[in-house]
Amino acid sequence: MKSVISIIVPVYKVEKYLDRCVQSLINQTCKNIEIILVDDGSTDNCPDICDGYVERDTRIKVIHKTNGGLSDARNAGIREATGEYILFVDSDDYINLDTCEQFVLTIDDNVPDIVVGNAKSIENKNTSNIQHNFIASRKVVTGKQYLKAELKSRTMYMMAWLNMYNRVFILNNNLEFKVGLLHEDEEFTPRAFLKAEKIISTDIVFYNYVIREDSITTTKNKAKNAEHLMRTCKELELIYNEIEDAELRRLLMDSLVNKFLSIFQAAGLHRKEYSYLVDKSFLRGKEYTIRNKLRVALFIFNKKIYYYVNKFGKYLKR
Repeated sequence: MKSVISIIVPVYKVEKYLDRCVQSLINQTCKNIEIILVDDGSTDNCPDICDGYVERDTRIKVIHKTNGGLSDARNAGIREATGEYILFVDSDDYINLDTCEQFVLTIDDNVPDIVVGNAKSIENKNTSNIQHNFIASRKVVTGKQYLKAELKSRTMYMMAWLNMYNRVFILNNNLEFKVGLLHEDEEFTPRAFLKAEKIISTDIVFYNYVIREDSITTTKNKAKNAEHLMRTCKELELIYNEIEDAELRRLLMDSLVNKFLSIFQAAGLHRKEYSYLVDKSFLRGKEYTIRNKLRVALFIFNKKIYYYVNKFGKYLKR
């Protein structure tokens, strides 16, 4: 029987967390799934652990490959997948046990390109919701309509693992992840939604996103992250320039302003040694909301003042 959902799990040096993740998959209430563990050249015990799962559950496949990064591992999983739909789960996270069942019930006969879910962010013992604003009960909209609604409410999250994707849709549109890129979801997700003709947004909270001290998002030296995200912004600019819907184009360009200024602040790019990363001209003409018009005006006037105004403002809110 063909699996309804293929769950792709990139695995790299996560032996401490892997079992929690895999247990959340093999114990799904919907049994008609396949689980693809992609060992991305892990140098710990993960390869052996993955092989052990295969012996215990016939729904599990393991791909052993040389290290190529998260994007390369996900792409390898996509090529191996046979399910009608694909879910991405990072190996240090986990999903609720009724996730696949809830998604299957949502699909019905609609055959959507993407089904959107929601998540909980977990850091130490603190949790918060990653919740989309646009939830129309099983109403099918286009990806562009969805993007416009979510961008207006500032709840368009770019994490690829928040969504379930139609496998044929991914293959037909060559929607692979860009290899060698940090923050690969920021580049992949907008492209996917711009191509999608059928989106179903749900109120399903299924994903548990665990923030670790040694993760990419929490690393202290964020210069490399900044360089990759700045490059992504410029690549997305080329795509967004081709969008005919003027309002959507402006909203997406405005979202690039948010990405640019956010990584500038987080990575401390006001310092002289990072001046090569900061292209002020990139921001000009992209700001759309009043908030971003003011932010860009201050940034262009003086990036150091912009940095310290934001830093001081955050300190006051603590």
